[in-house]
Amino acid sequence: MFDPKLRPVLRPNALYYLRLLALSSFMLWMPLCLFFGAVFRRSVYIYRTDIEVVDLDQGPVGRQLTQSVLQIAAAAPNQQGQPRWRMRSDLASIADTREWVRHHGWAALVINSGASARLADAASGNTNTVYNPADAATIMVNTGRHPIIVSSFIQPALTRTVRAAQIGFSVAFTRQLGGLDQVQPQNIVTLATQPVAFSLDDDAPLSFAIAPISYLFSFLVGQLCVIGALIGWKMQSFSFFVKVKHTHVWLGAASIVLAWAIYIGMLGALAISAFRGPDYSKLALSYAVGRFFSLWFTTAMVLSAGGMWLLSCFVVLTPELLALASLSLVLPNVASTLTTVETSPRFFRWFYALPFYNGSMLYRFILSGAFPRIGLNVGVVLGDLCLCTAALWLTTCIRQYTAIRGISDIPGWYRGGIFFESPIPYYKDKKEPKPRSESIDERTINITDSADDATSFREGNLGV
Repeated sequence: MFDPKLRPVLRPNALYYLRLLALSSFMLWMPLCLFFGAVFRRSVYIYRTDIEVVDLDQGPVGRQLTQSVLQIAAAAPNQQGQPRWRMRSDLASIADTREWVRHHGWAALVINSGASARLADAASGNTNTVYNPADAATIMVNTGRHPIIVSSFIQPALTRTVRAAQIGFSVAFTRQLGGLDQVQPQNIVTLATQPVAFSLDDDAPLSFAIAPISYLFSFLVGQLCVIGALIGWKMQSFSFFVKVKHTHVWLGAASIVLAWAIYIGMLGALAISAFRGPDYSKLALSYAVGRFFSLWFTTAMVLSAGGMWLLSCFVVLTPELLALASLSLVLPNVASTLTTVETSPRFFRWFYALPFYNGSMLYRFILSGAFPRIGLNVGVVLGDLCLCTAALWLTTCIRQYTAIRGISDIPGWYRGGIFFESPIPYYKDKKEPKPRSESIDERTINITDSADDATSFREGNLGV
């Protein structure tokens, strides 16, 4: 190690690994900062989501519950940690509310029609039926829009506020009730302890089993499988760049990405089909042939866009930078599926353009029917695919230029690096051609003085 003969080798290698250490630190912190920054303080940014309050009862129960809910929400000490509550009067039925929540909303509190009349009949003893306090109100949630955000933040805040309003209403009603002589025996305990309650209705269920992370793992595992194929192509493509036309190389590389993504997408759709099965969950939508092909097409689109971007980076990057390109794609895309733009800092609005984000929205719609934005999501993913394909055209052009001029070698190292070793000579190092030696074929033979020679060509004797 201390041999002076080794110093010319050890010094550049030591400097290289020091630079690699600094680069690895950057590769670690930059994607992790993006990831943790996107999912940080989601409980604070939940105030950007909305909960609809719909009073279909239009009676004393409806008025008191809606006023109590809005007052409790407004008096919450941490307003930024609470969803926004909005009173809605344009929804005329529970079916309209359910449809609106499934297609556009996060959650809703509905005071059911006839709640005041049913409570009044039970309190006065005018009915012999068993009074069900859960018929008074319905909590509607849309876990299909984003199961993690709805189940972890919106639904608990909604349930907590409604329970506080329910307790306040029960105390006030018990004070006003007075005697229970006229109440039917089967309803006495209910009216004395819990005159109103609520039922929970998931309009687009996707929070059961591993459904909330199924699309994330489908994209992540599929993209990692594509990465392996792309690295292999990069290491074996040098001869193509020095022997084949650029257009053919570009089309061949793009075809490999598309074919691999389509194949992996089919496996992902088959995996979901096998996992769900007929008894997966009674809340799940039926998994028909159309949904299988929809999931296949969605996965193939997402993996194609990501694969084109990765290959366009791999083609021109040195081997030590391949991990940085992979992390820069994978971690932000993974973060975009674990949260929503509404519950992230405004810096992360560029999540709208990521393939995983739009692919996950398509996945959730296919599996639950929630928040349909098919045209927008498909358009964004196809736009990403076109842009990344154009980037692949540019980077393959750069790679071919550097390869045939001896600037980059087979693995992708560039001239000047300690590992560079190209079989193609550097185009500026071409040696000047040596002057050719004079040969007998190039001599000028003077035959104008042949008359003075001792012999002639006719005699066939050239003076020998």
